[in-house]
Amino acid sequence: MILKVFSPIGVLLDSPIQKVDFDAVDGVFPQLPKHVDFITALKPCILTYTTLDKKEHYLACNQGVLVKKGEIVYLSTKLGILDDNLEQLKKTIAIDFKEMEEARKETNKTMARLEVGLTKGLMQLNQQKGGPSAGL
Repeated sequence: MILKVFSPIGVLLDSPIQKVDFDAVDGVFPQLPKHVDFITALKPCILTYTTLDKKEHYLACNQGVLVKKGEIVYLSTKLGILDDNLEQLKKTIAIDFKEMEEARKETNKTMARLEVGLTKGLMQLNQQKGGPSAGL
């Protein structure tokens, strides 16, 4: 079986594997070579995959879509982080995902400020032209 992992920056992984375990939105699943074709949405999780040399490796993803078709397992994710050390990976994602969450909050604050400014500007423009809210 082959595991191919894609992200917006490119191919993160293209490797022969024996097995992959993952958390989908509808449960926890393993995929083995003889399993039926399968498609699911992944929730944020750490996938565990076993290579042909029987070593376990880890991939953190914040969400994604997993498709098993024949002997190939495709995974598309917005963000994926590979590591062979599970504890190190947990630390890395705690830091990276926390930074991403802080950036998301800051972006939301900025967007809210822009919306308020735009709304005020439109109201002032409308008042200057004597629109329906001119008396407000």
